[in-house]
Amino acid sequence: MALNIENLVRSGVLLALGVPLVLGLNGTLSTLGRLAEETDAKDDAVAALKADLAVPCLKYVMSKAESKLERQSKDEIEEVLGGEVNHGETCKYVLR
Repeated sequence: MALNIENLVRSGVLLALGVPLVLGLNGTLSTLGRLAEETDAKDDAVAALKADLAVPCLKYVMSKAESKLERQSKDEIEEVLGGEVNHGETCKYVLR
């Protein structure tokens, strides 16, 4: 078996070009994976919050102004969110 210089040079060139390409692709894929995980976590949090607010917001939207049901709904919304909120805008966001 004779060593062929052309084959060695060709292999060296392929290795020199291939390694940075593979490493760059690996970095890109890992970054995309982390972004997807962060997006999933955010989407899960938003979905959970919307689920907790769905019924109180439906009650708020369907209640008469200044009624007992409206005040109870506002209280439930504030309890879920932990403070005073703009009830109308919150419910628009939750119910859209």
